[in-house]
Amino acid sequence: MEKHTAPARIASRYVVLTLLALLITFSYLKVVRVNQTTVALTYLVLVLFTASRWRLSYSVYLSLLCTLLYNFFFLPPVGKLTISDPRNWVALGAFLCTSVLVSHISDRERRQAETSEARRREIQLLYSFSQQLLLQDELRAVARTTPSVLASVFGFRGVALYVRAQDSVVYSDPENRLLSAIDLKSWVSSEEPVNTDNQVKLIPLRLGVHNDLGALAITDDEYDVRMYEAIGSLVSVALERAAALERTNRLEAARESERLRSALIDSVTHDLRTPLTAIRVAATTLLSEGELDERERLDLIAVVDEESARLDRLIGQAVEMAQLDAESLRVDITRQSVRGLIEMTLEKLEHLLRNHRMELRIEDLPEVPMDRTLIQRVLQHLIENAAKFSPAGRPIIISAAIEGNRVLLSVEDEGPGIDPADLPFIFEKYFRGKRQRGSSTGTGMGLAIARAILKAHQGGITVQSQPGHGARFTFWIPAREGNLVDAP
Repeated sequence: MEKHTAPARIASRYVVLTLLALLITFSYLKVVRVNQTTVALTYLVLVLFTASRWRLSYSVYLSLLCTLLYNFFFLPPVGKLTISDPRNWVALGAFLCTSVLVSHISDRERRQAETSEARRREIQLLYSFSQQLLLQDELRAVARTTPSVLASVFGFRGVALYVRAQDSVVYSDPENRLLSAIDLKSWVSSEEPVNTDNQVKLIPLRLGVHNDLGALAITDDEYDVRMYEAIGSLVSVALERAAALERTNRLEAARESERLRSALIDSVTHDLRTPLTAIRVAATTLLSEGELDERERLDLIAVVDEESARLDRLIGQAVEMAQLDAESLRVDITRQSVRGLIEMTLEKLEHLLRNHRMELRIEDLPEVPMDRTLIQRVLQHLIENAAKFSPAGRPIIISAAIEGNRVLLSVEDEGPGIDPADLPFIFEKYFRGKRQRGSSTGTGMGLAIARAILKAHQGGITVQSQPGHGARFTFWIPAREGNLVDAP
């Protein structure tokens, strides 16, 4: 809305109008000789132009001034503020009435145009504000950004937002606290849509009758009540939308968690039953009264040993996953040899790799800061997967190189590869690919554990695969110790 014009500006406009009227009068008296009708029309054009640009008071003043000048200089007797011919009274009155009427009509049109422009600008600002609000989907983010966005878009001197769901107040300028939290809280349940008693506008935020969301305080006096109500409605909708999305996400997460929990229980139950059954059968056979030769007895003992190790591995993965869910994983950083890490892992898996050809492509690397036990677990799991899915006799390639400020290790096989539909979910907890779902040898926890371990090292892991051409898993950790922190 148009602000009050400064006194100096008002005075200067009156001076300009007076000088223009005198200039026209002097021109028609000394430079160009015209009849009375031309003079009156010229004055009228000046009045109309003034009314179209400035307020009505300016055009009314100019109308009165032009009437006096017209009477004094152009109506007989010239040089006097009197009229001898009654017809000139009619002409003078018609001129004055026409000037005032035209001024009023022009002023009204100008005001309507200004109002339309102001409404257009307000709608544009509201649209811009709403677009920025829609960028945030979390309630905390909406509450944090709304005051600063309001101040930026509308040019408010200060904004404070109280969100009832969080019981917190956010200010556009932390150093300019418009109102205390207590004052804002007291306005949450107010029946008034907007309090305009002072320069701080208080707006209760609600949707419906009983859904009080908070309160908004704005330091400004530029807009009318409807604008502040519209702003309050947009903020209310944004807060409720974010809260609804969070509720939906929580419900979806709960459903997904329940689904995964059921899948995990089914998977773990099946995976535990298989080695337990094998151990029980072997133990029962060993304890039977029948005589066994030495070879049969050793085979049964080997079954018990292998299945016990498998059972121990499954339980260990379940414990690790529980630690990851509780976000309690910690890393113990020491400088380690990458080549030594790879050789130790291969030695540990020698029995698993006896039917595979190993190719090592290891650059000359410095010692790297890492938790040796955890990184070895990552590498071991990737090699186990490669051995499990690669045909006997096919090579498994292990590479290590340094790239910038990180060390890259990769495990590549020539197995069947990974289904493209499985790639986006391959590192998710409890996910088992299509080729694993009929198998009892996987829990869907190994790659999720690997990713969490690498995240704790400020590293990461990726996979590249084409069906029928094997898979290549690449993981990296920082080469400098300063980049390592505990997992959050």
